[in-house]
Parts: sequence; C-alpha cells; structure tokens
Amino acid sequence: MDYHFDPTIPIEAAPTPPASWYTDPAFLAVEKAEVFEKAWIAIGRTDQVAEPGSYFTASVAGNPILVLRDEEGTLRAMHNVCRHHAAVVAQESGKACELVCPYHGWTYRLDGRLKRAPQMGKMTDFNVADFSLPPISVEAWGPFILVDLDGPAGGKNNPRHLPSDVGPIVAPLAELGFETMQWIERRNYTINCNWKAFVDNSLDGGYHVSYAHEQLAAGLEFGGYATHIYDRSSVQICETKGTDGRLGEKVTYAWLYPNFFINRYGRMMDTNLVLPLGVDKCQVVFDFYADFDDVQEWRAKRMIRNSIQQSHVIQLEDVAICESAQTGMQSLSFTRGRYSSKLERSVHAFHKMLWMEIQEALPK
Repeated sequence: MDYHFDPTIPIEAAPTPPASWYTDPAFLAVEKAEVFEKAWIAIGRTDQVAEPGSYFTASVAGNPILVLRDEEGTLRAMHNVCRHHAAVVAQESGKACELVCPYHGWTYRLDGRLKRAPQMGKMTDFNVADFSLPPISVEAWGPFILVDLDGPAGGKNNPRHLPSDVGPIVAPLAELGFETMQWIERRNYTINCNWKAFVDNSLDGGYHVSYAHEQLAAGLEFGGYATHIYDRSSVQICETKGTDGRLGEKVTYAWLYPNFFINRYGRMMDTNLVLPLGVDKCQVVFDFYADFDDVQEWRAKRMIRNSIQQSHVIQLEDVAICESAQTGMQSLSFTRGRYSSKLERSVHAFHKMLWMEIQEALPK
C-alpha cells in the first residue's frame, strides 16, 4: 500500500497524499494510536462541569472517557471503563456523588478509586488500589476542556504542552472575547467521509466557499483573506463586505491540530470537533456560542436562531461536498491531486504535521 508523502517538497510542486490516507483502515488505525491517543483533544466545555459532582462523557478513538468535577472542585478525567468486566460506567451527563457501574454494581469515588465491589466472595491477590479508574490528563482552556490520553493525570510532565500548542491562536481569539461567550446549543452531524476530508475542506483557505456556499460567499471579501500557519495550529481571517450582519466585520477561523476548529463571526462563535467513526465515516460536533448579555431577550434569541439555521445550511453543503470527495477517493481513477499554492497552505501544513507523527508507525 502506498502511503508515502514527502513534506520537503514545496507546496508549488507537491502532490497531495495518496487516496490510501482516506480509504485504508490500516492507516486509520495508526492515526488513532499515534495522533488521537497522543494529542490534546477538545472533548467538552467547562460549563458542563461547573459544579462539584457534575460530569459528562465522551469517546475519543474508541476510548470511553469521563470528565467530572470532584467534591473539592478538582477537574478530573478518567477512562470510563469498569475494572471488573469493562462495561461503560457513567452514561451521558449529570451529577453524581459516586460512580456505579450498571453491569455488576462496582462503585467508584469521584476521584476514580474503587469504593465497593459487591458479591465478589473470597478473593486472593486483590488490591483495591489496583482497580481504580485510570486517570487521564485533562486541562481547561477558555470555555473548552481537552484531554490527552497518553499524558499523566493533571497534565504534569505531559509529552505535549497544551499552552505551547494553543499559544499562537490565543491572542487572535482573546481579542474577540471567546473566553466569555455563552454556550447556546450543540448539534451533531454524521458524515460519510474520512475525518481528514472534513478537516481539509475547512482548511482550504476559502477555496470551496465560492462554489459550495453561495450565500456565505456573498458576504465575504476574499481579497482580504489571510492565512497564518503555526507548529500545530493555524488562523484564517477574512474580511466581510459588511452586508451580512451575522458575519460582522471579519470572520476568524482558528484550528488546533488535529481536529478542532473555533470559528468567530459577528456576535456568534461555533466550534467543530471532528471525530473518526470509521475509515469513511466521521462525526462533527458543533457547539454554538453567543456574546449577548441576555441570550433570552427576544432580539438576541431571533438573531441566534437565524444564525444557527444559516450555519446548518452551510454544514449540509459541506456534508455533500465531503461525501462527494470521499466517493472520489475510492475511485480507480484517483491516486493523488495537487494543492493550490495560493489558498491551500493550511491543508498542506496539516498533511505535513500528520505525516511527521505517523510515518514511523505505518505498515512497511
């Protein structure tokens, strides 16, 4: 199988990665192990665990995860898998004073320590301390919560330093007040494409917007489109024509490697978390935020509702184009493409980042 990608070729001459990156299950297996289990992944929001005992659940690359605020107010994350027979312990989200596995009743404290293992009978070589829910490195950044599956609890001595990873995009987002925006709504989209097809589409410097998003394109000033690329992130900024009140004066699209987008426009912000479900299927989780003082005021409610509906239309257009690209990737006629050196610099940078992390682990 051909996986090779040469990151030293300048974008003007570089071919895109081979179709196998998007169609081969073996390639996805390496991505899960070398990328999704080793990077900081945004999986939730701080408002979901604002109070002691509050929790939410998520899954990254097939790993069930539990994030909670314990009785002392400490933010914790742990593998949401019972140490008895591997059932998922906590479901969805809520508040709890202890964690009870619904399979055989094994019960854990909010710090993950095993509290009760009922009806086990006589046992030997059983150390309760060895059966805690394994902790996961977790940190809050602005309104977001991120985990790193291969990092120690608390983030100390983590192979990846979150402040360094997000550092370049903090200033442009802080300038736009992203930390104080109020969460409004979550929407989930299941798309029949490889997760990278969606990431590529979102990073293409607005290349596809004029062709796939007629309504959005009418409000953007593409001559003012600027792309800034960093070690593990990028920021794309586009001025607007001032004709669409939803967009404001400019739109800012920030991306954190590998799969998290923060899009700020007008009085709204949305985040897109792209999670692989299979080699040709992914889930994109949209969270919408607004900066209104009173989001229940009728004018604010109307503007928020209209903005989310317009975003939904744009997303359906993206679903169609990403699924179309996935179909083409599986064609006998397609091997590799080429980049637009003018617009697709972030896509090229993403592919280089990915290649550098996975190349040694790929099947030979």
